[in-house]
Amino acid sequence: MQFLTSKLAQEMVERTMHILHQNINVMNADGVIIGSGERKRIGQKHDGARLVLLSGNSVEIDQEKSLHLKGVRPGINLPICFHEQVVGVIGITGEPEDIRHHAELVKMAAELVLEQSFLLERVQWRQRIESEIVNQLISQSDVGDHQLKNRAAWLGMDLDKRRMAVVFQPVPSSEDTVHKMMHAIQYDKNPTDLLGMTFLHELILLRQPIREHSLKHVIEQLQRTMTRAVGGQVLVGAGNVADDMNQLPLSFQQARDALRLGKVLDPGESMYFFDSYQLESLFMRAGVTEEENWWSDFYKPLIQETELVLTLKVYIEEGGDSQRIVDRLFIHRNTLRYRLDKIKAMTGKDPRHVKQLMELYMAQLMIQLP
Repeated sequence: MQFLTSKLAQEMVERTMHILHQNINVMNADGVIIGSGERKRIGQKHDGARLVLLSGNSVEIDQEKSLHLKGVRPGINLPICFHEQVVGVIGITGEPEDIRHHAELVKMAAELVLEQSFLLERVQWRQRIESEIVNQLISQSDVGDHQLKNRAAWLGMDLDKRRMAVVFQPVPSSEDTVHKMMHAIQYDKNPTDLLGMTFLHELILLRQPIREHSLKHVIEQLQRTMTRAVGGQVLVGAGNVADDMNQLPLSFQQARDALRLGKVLDPGESMYFFDSYQLESLFMRAGVTEEENWWSDFYKPLIQETELVLTLKVYIEEGGDSQRIVDRLFIHRNTLRYRLDKIKAMTGKDPRHVKQLMELYMAQLMIQLP
């Protein structure tokens, strides 16, 4: 495995030179310069580095010694070690006696950069695998349960646990924004939960269920962390608990439905639970099956009548309670009766009739949804 890349070598050079005002060279395991403060030297052989690679020890080269070595100037060359293995060499240009007191610090800095890079790569690898597993779980993929469970086991995850899908949607949404959200909560989420990103730039958390009040508190905390990370709004939709992994696609769809419906019905909120929108979800699913929604044609004459649309909306929200309705609309009871009669005349549906009110509500919902 190649630990020391040209990109990483140049990062070591730039970080070190920013502190130590001496030229720095980084050589790979073949003694070739792959990072340097003097870019023209990249690709050249460095005999001093070869001496370090052969001995495993630091090599000091003064002016006289440098004349007998290829591609070498006075300086100190030190081994870069990773997991007790010499993977490269870092060299400081200058007279050894002038830079000797900096040498070990430079070596430590280079090895620290390498260690951080390795750990970051491991984290990113884990995130990619975890995200793939999440997408397979929510999409009813053809991957067998046994194979999926084995992949999750590599991450120390047990897919037999009950989980619920929670969808986090940034506004506006982009791949970069979702990556920032994922990074922000990577260590805040429960270690047994799964986190992944969909192709539609949503962040999916498959979380083990907890008490409703605690769950809302946990999700709010994650939402706040993401909001700070992206500097914008993050909406949340939560589905019901899936008793096994085969029910997770349904939980995910419920979370998406809650988001879609919540944004329309409760635009002042930013967190939506499917339990609050079950009836509307049924309406929406029924409406989607009709290609042109011909069944809701009766509602079309009402679309331009904003006063009547608002009256119907408040009537539904207040459950037909006349006093609360007139108080919210600042109208007289007779005005309310007049408007309800007008809705009936224009649509053929009487809001005071329960079944017909449901039909009106369903049609209104289909018109509102994007």
